[in-house]
Amino acid sequence: MPMASDPLFLFENPSSLYIQVVAGVLLLQGIMIGLMEFKGINLRFSKFANSNPGSSSSQIPSKLAMFVAYAPAFLICTLVLFSKLDWPHASTFLHKLGLLKLSTSLNLHKEAESRFLILATALAIHFLKRVMEVLFIHRYSGGMTIDTLVLLSLGYIFMVGNMLYDMQLSEEYLGRPSVNLIPLGIVLFIVGISGNFYHHYLLSKLRKDGQKLYCIPQGGLFGYVVCPHYFFELIEFLGIAFICQTPFAFSVVAMMFFLLVGRSISTKSWYMQKFEDFPSHRKTLIPFLM
Repeated sequence: MPMASDPLFLFENPSSLYIQVVAGVLLLQGIMIGLMEFKGINLRFSKFANSNPGSSSSQIPSKLAMFVAYAPAFLICTLVLFSKLDWPHASTFLHKLGLLKLSTSLNLHKEAESRFLILATALAIHFLKRVMEVLFIHRYSGGMTIDTLVLLSLGYIFMVGNMLYDMQLSEEYLGRPSVNLIPLGIVLFIVGISGNFYHHYLLSKLRKDGQKLYCIPQGGLFGYVVCPHYFFELIEFLGIAFICQTPFAFSVVAMMFFLLVGRSISTKSWYMQKFEDFPSHRKTLIPFLM
């Protein structure tokens, strides 16, 4: 039973200076990248692969690049999750993946509570979905610069590793939240990941195999907002933050918000320049608001 001094909604902030610095760095990074996107200095992938023509960075095919961007984060989540699971076949699964020795050497078998396992499962599902979309859903037309690929891949690894580390530290403290937001977090996560997938599916249907032309997206929330897939990704990670109930997790959501606001503004500007009949009333990220 929670003590009277326990916090209401969030874990106490871990006394780890590292976690506090990383939270600040992520938030600052989100603001900076968001501002750069707003000013037209874009991360060079998707429709912005050929922006910033002054850059000399080489490009690799988008499908390979996005797979490389997402796969390491998925493997980290899988490694941690199956190392923590109290399941007889977990070690066998890690052995087949060639990850058992790594798991043992990193001492990842330390017992974890249900909140940590739910977080690791949610992150693993998120990046597994991303990998599956790259392989079977998305239809790419361009490339991605190597510097953008390195930034994305390392960024996902950094985010995932620190979210799991922060959750592990937080569960070692007595100051647990009195209000359990895990059920709400799971609902938001399911709504977010489902909406994100649905709008990615709609985007994939705009282009036939081998076709490279862009079209004005239709269906779903595309009639109201330019980037509904970004909107649902925010909902998804807000759900993950509710599962964690840590200040660090909400700093990740804030980082993503600033980044996606900038990216969605650039996306709307790109569509309006490319299509004279693009409906200017569409909001950028959040339906009816912005």
